[in-house]
Amino acid sequence: MRHTREHGGARALPHRTTKTSAPHHEDQRGAPSVPPAYAPGIQSTRHMFLLSRRKCRMRRRCSADSDPPDYGDEIFASGHPAQMDRLRALAAVCDPVTKASLSEWALPPGARCLEIGAGAGTVALWLAGRCTGGEVTATDTDIRFMAGLQHPALRVLQHDVRTQGFPEETFDLIVARSVLCHLPEREAVLARMVSWLRPGGRLHVEDPSFFPAASSADPVVRRLGGAVIATLAGTLGSDVDGWARSFPAPLLGLGLAEVGMRVHCPTLTSKNAAGTAWRLSVAELLPVMDRLGVLPEADTVEALAHLEHPEFADVAHAMIGMWGVRPAGRPGERRHGVDQTG
Repeated sequence: MRHTREHGGARALPHRTTKTSAPHHEDQRGAPSVPPAYAPGIQSTRHMFLLSRRKCRMRRRCSADSDPPDYGDEIFASGHPAQMDRLRALAAVCDPVTKASLSEWALPPGARCLEIGAGAGTVALWLAGRCTGGEVTATDTDIRFMAGLQHPALRVLQHDVRTQGFPEETFDLIVARSVLCHLPEREAVLARMVSWLRPGGRLHVEDPSFFPAASSADPVVRRLGGAVIATLAGTLGSDVDGWARSFPAPLLGLGLAEVGMRVHCPTLTSKNAAGTAWRLSVAELLPVMDRLGVLPEADTVEALAHLEHPEFADVAHAMIGMWGVRPAGRPGERRHGVDQTG
């Protein structure tokens, strides 16, 4: 999800006809691998790092009193040449788990669904295919990566969840993946999202936590994990450490029923989609890490080469999902137990 400080009106893309998405590939370990079209080699990943470092140095001219960057400005910028590759790799890793969780809940006929921070729109497009007689609204603050999505039940909307809302009791399903962790006001936004649910509607939230990196036997992974946490917290106000680790308490506190959670720890290798997403993300963050002093520039090329080594394999982060159903009555009136899914 990309955030901006330009709070103009929401902009929608027109409805279109369905188009089939490209298939995913599997590597020899059984994990989804990134298709060759967006699997950068060692030289291309280092090139992305050098390009990001050059842009980062140019931004140092800005005043120290200027507003901190939003997600999608300096960090994970939509205009970055490898951004679509990164989003596709993340989708290859995360979509199967997200879809498995959502498939456990049957959409009512004519359901209205919302995905916040839809990115490349892969989950929203899949939901549109399941939404019989209904509509899926896919939102993001930058919708360029969804311009080619085609389905009669899909509506693409430019929208900033921090400053723009929806009428209460509008949606039967709301999905937000890797969104709230990057918002300092995440708890307030979560409460507003609950208010947009109809009674009986379901809220599904997923966010990353880098706690596995802290216990890695690989010192490079441990150091990079800590640097990612510090960099995102120091620039965007993100919490990719403790926020998702607190799940599902935020939904219990808001009174949702049928609360559950699921944890997925993808294996990173130099060849699979998870490793590609990790390398591209780190390559974009390394110049900012250097500027903040959390990872010196002298270590950056060595770190990238380490991640690209043919024998590299590790677990650096977990994707933690939680969900719950809005009961009848006002949010916060009821509390329920938790269903845990492995």
